[in-house]
Amino acid sequence: MQMALGIGGTSNSTSLFAQNALRINNLLFQRTSAQLSSGMRMISGAIDPSGLAISMQMRSQIGGTDQAIYNTQDNINLVRTADAQLDTQGDILNRMRDLAVRAGNDATLTDSDRARLDAEYQSLATELNRQGRSNTYNTKQLTTDVPADLYGAQSAQVGANSGDSMGVTINPSTADSLGITAGGSGQNLLTGASARDAIDRIDTAIDQVSAQRASLGAQENRFNYVANDLNVQRINMTDANSRLADTNFAETISEQTRAILLSKVSIAAMSQSNAQGFGVLSLLGK
Repeated sequence: MQMALGIGGTSNSTSLFAQNALRINNLLFQRTSAQLSSGMRMISGAIDPSGLAISMQMRSQIGGTDQAIYNTQDNINLVRTADAQLDTQGDILNRMRDLAVRAGNDATLTDSDRARLDAEYQSLATELNRQGRSNTYNTKQLTTDVPADLYGAQSAQVGANSGDSMGVTINPSTADSLGITAGGSGQNLLTGASARDAIDRIDTAIDQVSAQRASLGAQENRFNYVANDLNVQRINMTDANSRLADTNFAETISEQTRAILLSKVSIAAMSQSNAQGFGVLSLLGK
């Protein structure tokens, strides 16, 4: 009786399977190496297409939020600059009021006394004008009364999107705009009556400066709240994007170790399969 022995001499399916497994494991090793070296999970769009799209949107919002935080801090510094100058103007106005109160004392002062008081008064009024017209932030006039350079109400971008804005308002603050024009009629201390009139004018000016400082303080507080909110947004968005886009080192190292181990097993399987093929050839006397 004749027995047929079927041996695949031209095809070694075990070796081919091991080669394919080795190819897959090498791809896994290459991917995990790239992820570990770059710190990025999504080194290509094929890894997580929808996740990549979400991550790109998040990065755009994070970048916009970062810039909005810088903008908000700039706005806070702007308001503080204007407020510091108004604080100095308040001191000047208080000194001018003291001079006016003294000059109003007809009972004891001579004309020469009032002339000396008025000289200081006019000098301080001139300084009010100088300060108001020279107070700037990034070359922008803040409290000037020159029509072409008025600050007025302007828009501040305080968020990552087009609608995230709020207004900043700074009014003129000079001797002229406050109603204390140097050398003007009824605005000197040369008589008791004019001195008493000056007291009323200065009181009105102090009210205006105080009101503007209160407004600037409220604006600064609002900007501080905006900055706090933006920082919280940035932290949360960065954390969410990190979980989505950054490499999980523990998981990726585990995957890479698995890829190395399986590659070694695949190489061993290929060697074993090839050795079996050589055994068949030896049976045939080759």
